[in-house]
Amino acid sequence: MASRLFGTDGIRGRALEWPLDEDTVLRLGAALARELRAAGCEPSILLAGDTRASTETLAGWMATGFQASGGGVTWGGVLPTPAVSQLLRGTTCAAGVVISASHNPAEDNGIKVLGPGGQKIDDEVERKLERELLAVEPTVEACLPPVDTALAADYLELLMASHEAPRPLAGMHVVLDCANGAASEIGPEFLDRLGARVTVLAASPDGANINRDCGATSPRNLVDRVLSEGADAGLALDGDADRAILVDETGRLLDGDDILLAWARHLKAHDRLPGNRVVATVMSNFGLERSLRNDGLSMRRCPVGDRAVWLAMTGEGVALGGEQSGHIICSHYSVSGDGLLTGSHLLAIAAADSRRASALSDLVRMPQLLLNVPVAERRPLDELPLVAAELEEVQTRLENRGRVLLRYSGTEPLARVMVEGEDAHEIEEMANRLADAVKRELG
Repeated sequence: MASRLFGTDGIRGRALEWPLDEDTVLRLGAALARELRAAGCEPSILLAGDTRASTETLAGWMATGFQASGGGVTWGGVLPTPAVSQLLRGTTCAAGVVISASHNPAEDNGIKVLGPGGQKIDDEVERKLERELLAVEPTVEACLPPVDTALAADYLELLMASHEAPRPLAGMHVVLDCANGAASEIGPEFLDRLGARVTVLAASPDGANINRDCGATSPRNLVDRVLSEGADAGLALDGDADRAILVDETGRLLDGDDILLAWARHLKAHDRLPGNRVVATVMSNFGLERSLRNDGLSMRRCPVGDRAVWLAMTGEGVALGGEQSGHIICSHYSVSGDGLLTGSHLLAIAAADSRRASALSDLVRMPQLLLNVPVAERRPLDELPLVAAELEEVQTRLENRGRVLLRYSGTEPLARVMVEGEDAHEIEEMANRLADAVKRELG
């Protein structure tokens, strides 16, 4: 059994194959129960998942392993990942486990482990669980307790309570794309209760259609429907509903960078943005950084991943952070990304000011070029003479008017070269020179 299971967002892979095979998941459940007990907690978890055909099988293995080591399981059935995060803070459960591969296709699945406060567990705990796997051998019959049907209703009330006005979207026509995922039932009900007239897309999960040509990663149908319906806006979620992508009335996509800009401006105007700072990842466009600066706001960059965003936020007392993908965290309301919460609050901002959704963001993106360079080995990039020299020259040329990012892929034998700047031809030349330097050193 290989030792490294957890990546940037829990365990992810092809469903029912390693590391999501029966033996590994059983052992993980048992290891988690033992780790919670060792930490002085009564071992109990809130367990839920998305709409993939494999989810209930994986949940059964997880529950079996956990119960084999004396733990207790509350089974929530199909729930968004942020629902588990939110609900954990109001239960006696010591941890949460979500069976989901988020925006990945239906053949994949994953396991996300959340701490008692609703945030994802840290690297140290993940490493402990990986080591503990080899020491446990659960041997009980697989079973899941009955679904606690009150949990979805409780989550809906938490979402409603995040809005001060009782019907902040009254009179607004919203097209909602549920990605055939975990929010397929609760999403339309939530927006309806907020007062919106809701047209629903991709809310008929069959176990195999989650994220298929729909949702936050494939919003083309949503754009078309917003335009054909003459709707005020569209909201696309992903499979586990922790991301939000908006579509304005003109059919323009508003991604996480647009959302961060709009929400940051709103929070600043209401004196709710501590230090006038925002956290974004290294993938956010330089145009966001420039727009925030023009508004008297600063931006701290962090590595890719919602956990990295949250760690940067808590470490520096920042209330708003997120990723270009639409995974946004506002600590006034949650400790993790929540697509329904994010989307509803952005639409409410527009509605409260009697503005169209197109007025939420005037972000001007800088041209960006991303090149993937195959590499035969992974040596520290700053120790490669040709690469270091080329990188220094590019950084000097782009100072205060663009940026360069050079990193290895987390999952493939690739180096990623990303350059942003005001002139598309200039950044193409810079990116190609950097890529060529990487090829010569590592190809």
